[in-house]
Amino acid sequence: MVEAVALSTPWQVRFRAGDNEGLADTLKEGMGGSVGMRPHELLEAALATCMTISARMALADLGFTNAEVSVQVHLEREDSATRFRYELVLDPALEAHRPAVMKRIACSPVRSTLSKQLVFEPA
Repeated sequence: MVEAVALSTPWQVRFRAGDNEGLADTLKEGMGGSVGMRPHELLEAALATCMTISARMALADLGFTNAEVSVQVHLEREDSATRFRYELVLDPALEAHRPAVMKRIACSPVRSTLSKQLVFEPA
């Protein structure tokens, strides 16, 4: 569970999950700022971090325990769809393993969660 609490600065929010916390912010009509990630960037971050962990696990399974790997995610909000474009960035020496890593990130937990029908309901 994540709890988000509005702060006194317009559009600034502190969020917390257990002992971990962060700031989110946005700039709207000249109010707010950029002390934290924007809410849509948090969605991108959730997917990018999960895919990167999945990629690192795939490489570890192949014997590369300290492999350099990253995933870049860009969220595009369209009228009829929300599109997540992602790019796997691998150490050039590991390019031969790209298909196996791509297969693993395709079924990463956050991607699997976001791929299902979403239902929003108050508690």
